[in-house]
Amino acid sequence: GFQLAVHSNGDREIAMLLDAFETLQREAPRPDPRHRIEHASVMNPELLRRSRKLGVVLVFMAYLWEHGDKMAQYGETRFPWLSPDRAALRAGVALADHSDYPISTAFGLNALHGMTTRMSEEGKVYGAEQKIEAVDALRISALGGAYASFEEERKGSLEVGKLADLVVLSRDPSQVPPEQLRDLRVEMTFIGGERVYLAP
Repeated sequence: GFQLAVHSNGDREIAMLLDAFETLQREAPRPDPRHRIEHASVMNPELLRRSRKLGVVLVFMAYLWEHGDKMAQYGETRFPWLSPDRAALRAGVALADHSDYPISTAFGLNALHGMTTRMSEEGKVYGAEQKIEAVDALRISALGGAYASFEEERKGSLEVGKLADLVVLSRDPSQVPPEQLRDLRVEMTFIGGERVYLAP
């Protein structure tokens, strides 16, 4: 009866994992399982289709800035299928993101930068066709993260009755060039509606 969260990289391995999820649902069905694939690094259209059909949440890595140079080993034909946010959104797949801390920093603005620019610190862009808008990146991070952990009724958006865990940024992320998202300043942080950080 558990929700499964499985670390999986590579399209062949992800296909095997989806086979396992299909078998689980057939032999021990559970409503709205929301099994998760952490990283889901290399996808393809068929894997996205199957993920949507099974209700799987893909938790893509959003650390291209810090680790983009490691992506070169996959080869250019696969760059568009490394954490393919745009294709997954178009396919209707449930998405969340993660920093993979401590492999990379737990700095949320790096994730927004990665999803909107697909650019590494070295200036190389990996799969430009998978860039998404800042609003969609925020939705994946906030609402997507809450949905992935069955907490969408408690957090993920600013609504009456929710936890009010939030940050106030120096500028509206949807109004700055994507390349500048990493440079936004966190002015305030609130947890449960209480201010716990105020920038000096």
